[in-house]
Amino acid sequence: MSTALIILFPGFEEIEAISTIDVLRRGGVDVTIAALNGEKNITGAHHITCVADVVGIPAKEFDAIIIPGGAGVLRLRHNTEIENLIRKQYESGRLVAAICAAPILLHDLEILNKHRHTAHFSMKDTLKDALVHELTVVDGNIITGCGPASGINFSLAILEYLINITLVREIAHGMMCDYWDKIV
Repeated sequence: MSTALIILFPGFEEIEAISTIDVLRRGGVDVTIAALNGEKNITGAHHITCVADVVGIPAKEFDAIIIPGGAGVLRLRHNTEIENLIRKQYESGRLVAAICAAPILLHDLEILNKHRHTAHFSMKDTLKDALVHELTVVDGNIITGCGPASGINFSLAILEYLINITLVREIAHGMMCDYWDKIV
């Protein structure tokens, strides 16, 4: 069974987080929700509170590390624990996925220099090479999404990476999602 860690922080973008958790669990991925606020209840950008599985970053390895966006992600910049987690995950060849503003964390580590990527258009000044008009970009072990509206496609791209396209098409069909036309 594939495993994924999704990192929640105060001010995370709820649609991006919840759609990813939902789609991955539909696909049989063992998803762990980690809260970085010191307690299991964590509130997103639009005042929706979620209950995490764990507080802090677990010491185990995951097949995928996923970081939703939202204004709160900017407070994670230059956080040594997050940087070490992302760097280790990337260098091991395992999946790192970031959506909306979260690709800035990969930019800070100079990971995006080697990959095509997208991000929220508000990040264009910093992420000059971001393909901001693309919903989701898959390049090697990096998957990026442009924002809340790309949450389902972003999630399905992660599921395809972890499992296979056959399962993704089945899940996308059941969700009435036109997935395969939206990934670059």
